[in-house]
Formats: sequence, C-alpha cells, structure tokens
Amino acid sequence: MTGWISSSSSTILDETEPLLLADGTNQPMFDQRKRHHKIIDKVKLMGRKYRTSYREYLAEFIGTCVLIILICGASAEQILHVEPNKSWLTSSIGSGLAVLIAICIVGHVSGAHINPAVTLTFYCYSGFPGRKVPGFLAAQFLGAFAGAAILYAVISPAIDEFDHGERQILGPLGTAAIFATYPPLYVQRYSSVLSEIIGTALLLLVIMATGHQNNLPFRNAQGCFIAVGIVSISLSLGYTSGFSLNPARDVGPRLFIALAGWGSGVFTVRDYYFLVPMLAPLLGGFIGGLIYTVFIDQ
Repeated sequence: MTGWISSSSSTILDETEPLLLADGTNQPMFDQRKRHHKIIDKVKLMGRKYRTSYREYLAEFIGTCVLIILICGASAEQILHVEPNKSWLTSSIGSGLAVLIAICIVGHVSGAHINPAVTLTFYCYSGFPGRKVPGFLAAQFLGAFAGAAILYAVISPAIDEFDHGERQILGPLGTAAIFATYPPLYVQRYSSVLSEIIGTALLLLVIMATGHQNNLPFRNAQGCFIAVGIVSISLSLGYTSGFSLNPARDVGPRLFIALAGWGSGVFTVRDYYFLVPMLAPLLGGFIGGLIYTVFIDQ
C-alpha cells in the first residue's frame, strides 16, 4: 500500500530504533513506542475492516460534510459582514471551490455524488445500483448535518457578535441564511422554483457530459469543469433562489439550526419555502438527465 513514505525510505521507527537501543536507559521508551505503534496499527486494521463494507457511504458522508463546511462558511463571510461589501461573485466562486475540494477528497471512492439529485438521476439514467441509493442519501443528509454542526462550533462567536446572541431567521440581523437558502423578498415562488429546476438540470448536464469517456479533455479534469459550471450557474441564476441545487445541502443544515436555537421557523418561514430546495432540485436533475440521455448521449 502506498503511503506518505516511499517503499525505499526508512520509517521513523527504523531510524530511531538503533539510537534507542544503543543506550540501555532508553529501553523503556523504546518498548513504549513499540506498544504505541501496535495500538495505532490495531486501530487502523479495525477501521479498514469496517471501511471495506461502508467505504462509499463514508466517502459520501465526508464529502458532503466538507462541502457544507466550506460552502456555508463562504456564506457566513458574506452575511456576517466580514468584508464591508457583499458580492454574489464571492459566494459563487466559494460554492464552486467547495464542490471541487469535496470531489478531490472522495471522488475516487464514491464518485462524489454529494447530492441526492445526482444520486437519483444516476439511478434513473446511468445504471447506479438501486441497493446503494438509500445508503448514499442517508450519508449525504447526515454529512450535511454534521458539516453544519462543525461550522457552527467554529463561527458561533462571530454569530453572537453579529446578532448579540438572539438568533433570528430573516431581517437585518438574520443569520439562518448562513446554513440554509432563502430567496430575496422581491422574488416570487415560481421564480425560485424555476431557478432550482433549471439550475440543477444544467448541473446534471455538465456532470454527465464531462463524465463521458469520449469527451476529452473534459473527462480528465471533470471536477474542475463541474466547479466552473457551478460558478457559472450560480452567477446566472442562483440569486433568485439562494442557490441550493442540492437537497442535502439545504435540509441537513436547516435541521441543525432548527435544533441549535433558530427554532422550527426555519421550516415554516416564507410559506414553507424549504420545500423548494428540497424538491425542485430532484425534478431538475431528472429533467437534465432526460435531456442528456435522449438528445446528447451516444
């Protein structure tokens, strides 16, 4: 197995062993280090046995967790006025980079769906095994919840400074939009629904097209082009819906903040708006997959 140290290099233990044994006074320290390495090896062995059965699901959990930490962290930078001027460009680039990093970490293990809309579209059109769908969806929603919890632990002092400890959903001191998506007040519901459907359809077109084996050079750098596609979609359509395109990205963190002090209003506000980012991306993914399969795929 390839590790951080090449096979031709000596390990740290190999290099220190002669020095430790050269002086009898170091013998207890050497024995302690040997026991330490045995414990680590045992933990790694147990982890790998568990991983063989759940590796893809763990990858989806970790990938979605990383996605939420980064994408909601970029949102926090905008909402908490870390910089004097807000910029949708900053949020869009942050979203694209967050997806790219998540793909880099887990793409080689699970394909980095990190999005229920992607998983269900692949099930419908690309032969993704149905037996894996429930596990992937559960891992994505749980990963999103965990990512929101981790980010909150980091930025809660900044939130307290901004809203003086009184959690508000909307308004000048509203902070729920750090974790969940809400459209501007002037945007009507149908506009947000169309934004999520069309945006997710475009996202699936990008994913399926760049993943085709004959589509070079895009296939060799698929993650980069998906990230570029997300930035472009966000800049063009995202401001009308708050930009989710991913049910796990919205519902997981929304559930966390409901438990963390914002209350159940995060689900009921704006006439139960949470249903839009939960359901519209699923329809958009289905439409995007249908367009690709019928009109583009060979």
